Amino acid sequence: MIGSAATTTVAALDTGGKLTWQNVTIVAIGFTVTLSAAFTGYYKYRERSYFLLQTADAIEEEANAVTLGIGPYKNFGPDQEQQALKLFTQRVEDHRNEQRRRQQQLDQPADQATPTGASPSA
Repeated sequence: MIGSAATTTVAALDTGGKLTWQNVTIVAIGFTVTLSAAFTGYYKYRERSYFLLQTADAIEEEANAVTLGIGPYKNFGPDQEQQALKLFTQRVEDHRNEQRRRQQQLDQPADQATPTGASPSA
């Protein structure tokens, strides 16, 4: 990241000795764009937000299912609320663990990470 930003900046500063406000502005804008592109690529904000939203949606779906008594919770009656709550907790924790695993894979270098499912399309 730093090498790319430095190369762009040094190349832009090679103006033949004349530093006008236009040249300095171009250098500053080029440096800013290069640095922001590098950070965006390194920290993968889009993928992180995609996976966090996916996990939040799955947890919300579980909460709705347990409240309405549908899906895996349809066989639990009013007197079996504790069992339904245990199942709900287990399934939510499974979603959270999956999210942690995805987060760890995003933190790995690209050549070591293994694909875990559909990532957002570009």
